[in-house]
Amino acid sequence: MVEDSIFFKTIDAAFPNIGKKIKLFWGHPEFVALMHELQHDMGERPRAGFPAEVLMAIHELSNDHDAIYPQLARKDANLWHL
Repeated sequence: MVEDSIFFKTIDAAFPNIGKKIKLFWGHPEFVALMHELQHDMGERPRAGFPAEVLMAIHELSNDHDAIYPQLARKDANLWHL
């Protein structure tokens, strides 16, 4: 379960609203979209950004999800790993 992940715990402790979305979307295509949105500023208003440990946890949790659910992984995720 995602709640057991140290990466999830790091995110949830700092941003419980994001933790709720992660739990809801884990194992679904919406999770991939959420992680992409969190890692890339797609909005019109500027964001303050995440603390380094949260940003790293988002990245690692996204990688874990891709490994567990490869059929849901973004097709362009490994663009720079040619």
